[in-house]
Amino acid sequence: MQFPDRDAMTNEQAIKNVAAKQVLERGKYYRFNPSVMATGVPIGGPSVCPLEMCTFDRGWYVGFNEGVHVFQGKPINDQRIIPVPKGYENVWDLDEIMERLRECYFHCLFIGGSIAIPDTDQSPESQ
Repeated sequence: MQFPDRDAMTNEQAIKNVAAKQVLERGKYYRFNPSVMATGVPIGGPSVCPLEMCTFDRGWYVGFNEGVHVFQGKPINDQRIIPVPKGYENVWDLDEIMERLRECYFHCLFIGGSIAIPDTDQSPESQ
């Protein structure tokens, strides 16, 4: 995946972005203020649905990789069309499976826009 915003950062922005990893703790949920826009990469892989820009207000911190902070979460007001996976058309828990397919990985740069605040509710179901 290419990161044009990361590659266009000033030295000051790059320092701020790297410094954020000193504050963020892997495996914790964070709320974003304001919400962030990022490309949502479905955790089921890019073949689940086309990659689209999504808005996230909460995410689980995966870690810092290739100069970007990686989170996992569900987009808010998700308008993506996610087709039913082949072979799953008649399973009893299709709604639950389809909801789980909305979960995405997304990348953030902390260069002076949104801030990540530890979520007081660390449960996965909190939205």
